Amino acid sequence: MLKIHYSLESDSLTGIEDISAPKELSIQVRNLVLKTKKGKTVARGEMLAEHPSKFGGAYHASASGKVAKVDYHRMTIKCDGGEEQVQPVDVLSMAPGKPMLRALQNLGINVAPLSKTEILIINGLNPEPGVSVAEQLLKDEKDTLETGLSIAKMLCGPERTVLAVADGANYTLNGSEIKKVKPKYPKSLDALVVKAVTGKEFPSNAKVINVMDLYDLGRVAETGLPVTETIMTIGGRNFRVPLGTPISHILDSLEMVVTSGDTVVLGGPFQGEALYSLDEGVKKSDYGLFTISSSTFPAVEDAACINCGDCVLKCPARIQANLISRYAEYEMFEMAEKHGLHSCFECGLCAFNCFSRRPLLQYIRFAKAQLKASRQAEQS
Repeated sequence: MLKIHYSLESDSLTGIEDISAPKELSIQVRNLVLKTKKGKTVARGEMLAEHPSKFGGAYHASASGKVAKVDYHRMTIKCDGGEEQVQPVDVLSMAPGKPMLRALQNLGINVAPLSKTEILIINGLNPEPGVSVAEQLLKDEKDTLETGLSIAKMLCGPERTVLAVADGANYTLNGSEIKKVKPKYPKSLDALVVKAVTGKEFPSNAKVINVMDLYDLGRVAETGLPVTETIMTIGGRNFRVPLGTPISHILDSLEMVVTSGDTVVLGGPFQGEALYSLDEGVKKSDYGLFTISSSTFPAVEDAACINCGDCVLKCPARIQANLISRYAEYEMFEMAEKHGLHSCFECGLCAFNCFSRRPLLQYIRFAKAQLKASRQAEQS
């Protein structure tokens, strides 16, 4: 059988460019704890919402303006072009511990990986084919990454720190060992990077943080200001994009034409999500934007599984995506869980290679979300 390799290498890294400031922000607030309301004027960097988990980072305004609309799904802010912003927090002067962790959370950092561990692994591989953000940051933002690494090491206290990079790359971070990994997707997934470094699956003595999150940590430490932007690969170039920037604004700014029937994917080609509206705003975890012509691929549809088994052969977690997706399709979520639902890495290889064009990854995500919601309802 022909084995296809999905390369994570980048042909060219031309530097990080800026996207023009949008006239309004569209920020997803579903399942967040709001800290502002309609009609309020907010400064750049002001907290808009907190994450409900004890580890998740808060969300902030990437520009000053007035909150024009708030509903269950999103918050809209009309930007006023003002220069007002919140006062910086001196993170670097804090001693490692709970006060520092809380300060980082309030500045938008997910602190889940920042706990005591023996091995701290930095995932320096590009997350998906066509997305070159990790490599760009290692090339151009080494000082900020090392600032972030110093904070991470203070909090984690590791005996070893390992930077995983692509075979052939010469990137380094001070105080880190180097582990070379073949730059083929899905080897960039955190779980597979951890196995490449430790030789074990899900070892209890290792934590992993990707380069993009390490960069955010370094920026917050250097500036004292919250996370208000992300770096995205768009059309083969890397851009600094304010969080909440509507996709329509990005397309207009870069003169990218989208016609009826085309698909716009936020994220990567494997794990990303097709947008139902170009009014959707950019989130922290969005590192790519792709447009797919309607004539490029057959449309995804709820077609019947033909039991070819290709999704099982491609799965790095060795689960039966075909079976699990069928349980999810018919809302048999407990059966999906019994057959390995939570072992799924959500790499997207199953859906990408499905001959029937079934939305396998979407079914799996749907089942996980439904189980999580039902258990939260039981606990409340």
